[in-house]
Amino acid sequence: MHLVEKRLPSEKELIQQIKEAERELLMLDKEDRVLAQLSLTIQLYYLNGGNDEGKQKALNIIDKFKNTYPLKSHFPFNASGFTEFTEKSYQSAFKNAKKPNVMEWYLCSAESNEFTAKYALGIFTARDNYGLSHLQLNFPLSFVYEEDGRKEFNAWIEELLTQFEVFHGYAGLSIQLPYDRHPYQFYEYGVTRQYWGITHDGASFLKRDWYEGIRSINWYTFIGKDLKDKFIHQPFYETTLKNAPDLELTEINGCMVIKAGELPRLGHKNKPLPLSYVVVNQLCKAVRTEMPTDAMHTAYRGPRYSLSQVYYWIRRWDNANFTKGVFDFEGIKEDLLPILGEYGNEDRIVPYSGVWTPFDFEGLAQSLIQGQEFPEEAEYDWDNRELDSKPAVWKLVSRDDGGIVLEPNPF
Repeated sequence: MHLVEKRLPSEKELIQQIKEAERELLMLDKEDRVLAQLSLTIQLYYLNGGNDEGKQKALNIIDKFKNTYPLKSHFPFNASGFTEFTEKSYQSAFKNAKKPNVMEWYLCSAESNEFTAKYALGIFTARDNYGLSHLQLNFPLSFVYEEDGRKEFNAWIEELLTQFEVFHGYAGLSIQLPYDRHPYQFYEYGVTRQYWGITHDGASFLKRDWYEGIRSINWYTFIGKDLKDKFIHQPFYETTLKNAPDLELTEINGCMVIKAGELPRLGHKNKPLPLSYVVVNQLCKAVRTEMPTDAMHTAYRGPRYSLSQVYYWIRRWDNANFTKGVFDFEGIKEDLLPILGEYGNEDRIVPYSGVWTPFDFEGLAQSLIQGQEFPEEAEYDWDNRELDSKPAVWKLVSRDDGGIVLEPNPF
């Protein structure tokens, strides 16, 4: 069970914690070029971004970003790869950006796609204006350390929420990878398992799993108008809010903005967790995505966010010690979750002999033996008793030794 802070640390203490994490989490190559770093991010999932008006709004933001920060490379849609950022290459990309059905563009202050940038912007609009568009901005962590930097970060949030029809999103600490992120997914996985307040956003542009609810909470959490009624009309809403006096709620363009304190929190899982984040998570359970359909990482084996790990990550802040909205600091109850396993992941070895069934679709159960590797696929009835098979996440249904089939979140 994870403890929760009874006392809010001072601003000086929090700044010191973030600076220590910044040094600890910096990943360099042999020539001291940055491969991964702690960063500030804004992540937006929004509606009506794929029509002409929505694309123009995105171009206006891109142009402001370009005129404000020192960009060195970019990857426009249909380009063969990253190219040097010049006024000529920018204007050419800008002129043609709205022509494709999907507007996709990545701009950054790094010299290439192989290194992490202090400043970055990525846009990926909805095809045929159907579903969600995604916008991602990254800023140096130094913005946190001074009031002017925090004001600049907040100003970007206010402008984006004013311009776009936000469905949901968040802003705060992120472990930032290069554009070519795949070799470093193991690092993103390790960092965000240890620090719950740091989100892994290398694949956040993959929008298909976030149509029904939010992806994560962070320092700022955005609840769009399509989710707002469900959020504010949940049982014990007002009571739950009162648990964390440092929460700040505002509304911009119909979108609720929940700010969890004056500074972002790391959320080191082995230390008392920030109460404000626990409370925001408790409220956001009403509007979160319960079960994505795909993994967040593309690596086939090794430490990564496979589908089973994503399920646990979404629930990392869950705490069972709320009673009618009131949090009990002395409570010892724990949320219990299904025991999951998956071929090709860290949890690929069957931990208990017993009956296992597909968790992410209706399929046929199997008896599996402790120590064997999970089957890669499970069978299912796809057409009037004709069987087919597909990759599966496995859930423990019963154990041969009669033991429990639910456990505290292993994350």
